[in-house]
Amino acid sequence: MSTDTTSVDCRLSQPLLLSARDARRGQIVAAVNLAGRRAGIRPGMRVSEATTLVDAEVQEHDPQEDIDAICSLAEQAQQFSPLVGLEQLDRQLWAGRTLLQPECLLLDVTGIAGLFGGEDALLEAVCLWLSSRGYFGCLGLAGSVGAAWALANYQTRQSRQEQPLAAQGLPECRSFRAPLGEDSHAIARLPLAALRLESNTIESLHRLGLRTIGQLAELPRAGMATRLGDQLLARWDQATGRKSEPIITLHGSPDWSLQQTLEYPTPHRDTMAELIRRLSRKLAERLSRRGEGALRIVCRLDLVESPPLVMQLGLFRPNSDALHLEMLLTGQLEQELRNQASSGNSPLLWRLSLQATLTAPLVWRQIDLFEAGETISRQQVARLVDTLSCRLGRKQVLSAQVRREAQPELGCTLHPMTGRRQDGVEQETVRKLSSRLSRNRGEPSREDPGRRPTQLFSPAIEIQVATPTPGTPTPGAAQLTSPPTLCSLASSPRQFKHNGTWFDIVTSTGPERLESGWWRGAGAQHASARRDYYRVATSQGGWWWLYRDLNCGKWFLHGAFD
Repeated sequence: MSTDTTSVDCRLSQPLLLSARDARRGQIVAAVNLAGRRAGIRPGMRVSEATTLVDAEVQEHDPQEDIDAICSLAEQAQQFSPLVGLEQLDRQLWAGRTLLQPECLLLDVTGIAGLFGGEDALLEAVCLWLSSRGYFGCLGLAGSVGAAWALANYQTRQSRQEQPLAAQGLPECRSFRAPLGEDSHAIARLPLAALRLESNTIESLHRLGLRTIGQLAELPRAGMATRLGDQLLARWDQATGRKSEPIITLHGSPDWSLQQTLEYPTPHRDTMAELIRRLSRKLAERLSRRGEGALRIVCRLDLVESPPLVMQLGLFRPNSDALHLEMLLTGQLEQELRNQASSGNSPLLWRLSLQATLTAPLVWRQIDLFEAGETISRQQVARLVDTLSCRLGRKQVLSAQVRREAQPELGCTLHPMTGRRQDGVEQETVRKLSSRLSRNRGEPSREDPGRRPTQLFSPAIEIQVATPTPGTPTPGAAQLTSPPTLCSLASSPRQFKHNGTWFDIVTSTGPERLESGWWRGAGAQHASARRDYYRVATSQGGWWWLYRDLNCGKWFLHGAFD
């Protein structure tokens, strides 16, 4: 079974689109909500074209956030199948994809549909589950991975009629089931892109007059690979069931998977906590023997007459400390049980499983004589980050990363300090690489007088900027007896008023013109920013960062240099 999920903002009132940079076309639309689609915006369109159609809000697309969300959804989908994975991607874009990243979940439901009352009931259960979590899903059920993917991505979207909206403002999930043994017939009328082919292969088939999958049978199979490449035959055989296609699951290897089945279900919290302690100690022992550390752990509690509870734990650094893992898992268990009690549920546990879905080697090296304290501090910081992320949520414990951006308030991005990375690289290594890249980008050094301020006011403080009255000497701030003449728009600042005090400017550098990116569109939050910045030094001491808003002519204090 293939599930294509859409998690972009589906609010109907304001068009919203996510932008990504393409190497050849510049800024393109990566995703768009329902209001934007109804205005004619489609993924793959240039942002400049999309913003001419409608006044839409434009935000930057974060691919790592998508990976985190779909991996978290895959781990929770284990309640429907023990084998859950992401679609596998080729090295090049295919099937009309805008971005090269997984967008579908694959579930092997062979032989388990009867547990849900049949295949139709299983599809309905998955649809309700996705809707309850704010997702609009397109589901396909077939005998092969390729056929299920084609049905989910193309058969469910052929209807152009408006779909009824659910309570959350989302369309109802769509699903299509191929009859048993009729996968080839079910996908025969679908376009060739449903085979997950590259665009050049599809163009070659179109020149031959072929438009649907069923028309491939008209070509001699012997010459297909020679003229059109091996991918066409491989994808066609996978979709029709002639060639098997395995699902690469997100589960941990058998060495990192443990479970305990109870003879009798239990509602006692102490028993659940004790089971977590035992399994976490066994997992930590296995990790230590292999020199591995866990970066992500999934704990699943199977309940009687209730959906299973899935707890996901992300770690800051690879860890195999049993006590640390116990503390984090039992803390999450207490929160989940409190939530269950507040909703009036009394969970009965009959099986508990624990698995490390992401691991990394523990790097051991000899510590220098004066490095022991620094190493201990790093370990303590890692424990603190893990604990805070477990208690408050991983999206509440963030780290800042500098990026090249003209607008100062958009000059950094915030990322969770724990969790999953697509390549599995250990978090500290990625931070070191990011800082090294930032240095290579030409960021101002501390000795550079033209560097950005270390203290940025958010929001910027509106101030009065003025010049002395013509023909009178410039008095000190303490000698001012009347407000000075307001500064004209063409002149450089000479004085400004902050917290009730006038500051005399002795040195001024600027203006430096900073404007927002045109690709954000007219409706974006920071779309109309046009500013002239000045770096000024005052007679009272200190460097400040002022700017004049070219849209309204007002002056603002945006930062201070140390």
